[in-house]
Amino acid sequence: MSRAEVHTADVRPRGRRRPPPGLRAAALCAALLATAGCNHGPRSQGTHATATDAHSTAMAHDSHLDPPALADLPVVGHADGIPVLCYHYFRGSFAPGYTLRVLGSVLFGLPALGPREFWTTPAGEFERHLRLFRDDGIAVVTLDDVADLIAAGKPLPRRAVVLTIDDADHSVYRHAFPLLRKYNARAHLFVPTAQVGREWSGLRISDAAELKEMADSGLVLLDSHTHDLHYKLAADGGMQPAFLVPELIPVMRRPAISVAHPGRLATVARDLEASRDGLARLVGRREPWLAWPYGFASPALDSLANRVGFRGTVSLSPRPFGATDRDLRVGRYTLTAHTTLAQVAAIVR
Repeated sequence: MSRAEVHTADVRPRGRRRPPPGLRAAALCAALLATAGCNHGPRSQGTHATATDAHSTAMAHDSHLDPPALADLPVVGHADGIPVLCYHYFRGSFAPGYTLRVLGSVLFGLPALGPREFWTTPAGEFERHLRLFRDDGIAVVTLDDVADLIAAGKPLPRRAVVLTIDDADHSVYRHAFPLLRKYNARAHLFVPTAQVGREWSGLRISDAAELKEMADSGLVLLDSHTHDLHYKLAADGGMQPAFLVPELIPVMRRPAISVAHPGRLATVARDLEASRDGLARLVGRREPWLAWPYGFASPALDSLANRVGFRGTVSLSPRPFGATDRDLRVGRYTLTAHTTLAQVAAIVR
């Protein structure tokens, strides 16, 4: 088993001896703290900031999540750039089911976090992040702000952070968007445009009205998570993201081939065009950014995205966005249910 699989492995103890009362009490306290927080808003899952080289997003039915061993990765100092954080899903303050899973994990060694929960940040924890940025004088800027400064050869701010969110699950609109309003903070939202308003891979993707409301606020910049390439196909003895093996994409899922981009990557090019055009129609965003599903693509695909009309691409490579990123291939630090506020602070300070 790889380190990336350890976080969601179903590890069970050999015996199930009844734990002593002291341990049971401690477990109950831990569960309550995990659910209710400690005077800082809801904290049902803690969080965990560091970056991953695994994958970016939703729970595709034909593939498993690849949660990274985040705590084992070094924090890259951002003296040479601005850290870009990557969130996925959010939830509210109280979830009895989660409390029971925490108790089962502590008392009986049962798995506490499923794949969706692993990528979920409690709303109270997200507010703690925003409060940290405000109180510490850390400016929340956008990818475009940083790219413009780099293009102009101007210095980057010493204390700044970029916020990004993948998948456009309804929980962003319900829990994160109100907090962005409260703290007047901006964030990029990467949308799988074919799934807008649909139930998809265990998620409920925001509909066009919700996306437009967020974009019209000026606080949420809508970007692409491809149109319909967020799934994996069997290849090379394993499962590969569809955009890496476009020749294997089923005919019924292939868009009309783009004459402007012939060759092996034509199917990917047409998908990216569809996503870009959809964002332009919805909110008038003409030069969006692209987050490849599962965190990484290839230099050839990144170049293709530029030719199709994307300003740049973001990955899950744990590094800051700095002056050396003139090609606009930007890394990000992934936050999960294991991320602590101290880890977030270590990245952004």
